[in-house]
Amino acid sequence: MTDRLVPRLLATLAATLLLAACRGGASSPATPPSQPSATVSGSAPPTPVANGLPSPIAPDPGGAVAVIRSTVTAGNPRLLPTYVPSGMTAIVRAAQASYTVRYTDDPHAREITLTVNEGVNPPPYVGSGSQANLQFRGVRTLYTVYDATAPVSQRYLLWHEPGTWSAAVTSMPGIEYFLSATGLTEAEFFRVAFSLQPVG
Repeated sequence: MTDRLVPRLLATLAATLLLAACRGGASSPATPPSQPSATVSGSAPPTPVANGLPSPIAPDPGGAVAVIRSTVTAGNPRLLPTYVPSGMTAIVRAAQASYTVRYTDDPHAREITLTVNEGVNPPPYVGSGSQANLQFRGVRTLYTVYDATAPVSQRYLLWHEPGTWSAAVTSMPGIEYFLSATGLTEAEFFRVAFSLQPVG
């Protein structure tokens, strides 16, 4: 009896899955918009949340510049990378005096985060990590790698960019910039870092 019951159960399960797939296929699949949404383009302000930053904006690789340009008005320069590895999209959180842009790929194996004027206090590295002071964009920069034995370890640059900002978060002159990444080699990371350009 068990030999006859198993095929019947499998047939019933297959029919149920097929019916569910057909019902799901009746509705149109979700696809990303071909044009930036009103929020991404900056024509409508993002909705604020408790910490003073707006809600994340839907991923849109071309929308970050427009959002930063229209929302972040407290000072200059407002930098963004002109290069990120292919297959990555951007999620932007911006307020008048600060912003964060997070670039990630679909499986979230690679991630780049640029945080500006938010008083970042990254955790210390331990064990096989390394830290060095480098000259970057004409200033002294803190470069940290969390595991020097892993080619794609988490790493970051922390520096104060010369410029003017009406709501500085530290007593140091300039604007605090924090660029971090996971899943990128050192060469890839610095290609992103050296591509930073003012939004204008």
